[in-house]
Amino acid sequence: MSGEDVSWTPYGRDAGTEVLRSLYTGVIRFADVAEGYDPARCRRQFGYRQTIPRTMMVPKDVYRPASCSTYIVFWEGSMDQLWGNLPSHFLHIAIDSDLCEYPSEADEDYMDWYQTRSHPRIINPDSGGVSL
Repeated sequence: MSGEDVSWTPYGRDAGTEVLRSLYTGVIRFADVAEGYDPARCRRQFGYRQTIPRTMMVPKDVYRPASCSTYIVFWEGSMDQLWGNLPSHFLHIAIDSDLCEYPSEADEDYMDWYQTRSHPRIINPDSGGVSL
């Protein structure tokens, strides 16, 4: 598989402009479930050059009661309320300078950063662990 075989912009070329909420950065809450969301981690999907993303949001506390099969997660109070103030929590992109010239474009240091955090090779389990 090459870079040309990947759909780098599954939401369209101007997803961040047309679906502005997709650029929100913070905690998204639905009922009692809250998850961190950071579009900087997948800038390519919005048609922008991929950069090294900032550190992921970490909950204030997490625990699982013995009588429960799910975890209970606590976020900082301010993180819990970001969704109500959308404009101040959007991923701010310098539109002209950050647009990709080609779909798989990334900052100069991104691939070195990525290689230390991901699987550098795809391994076929049927081939006895031989790297492809």
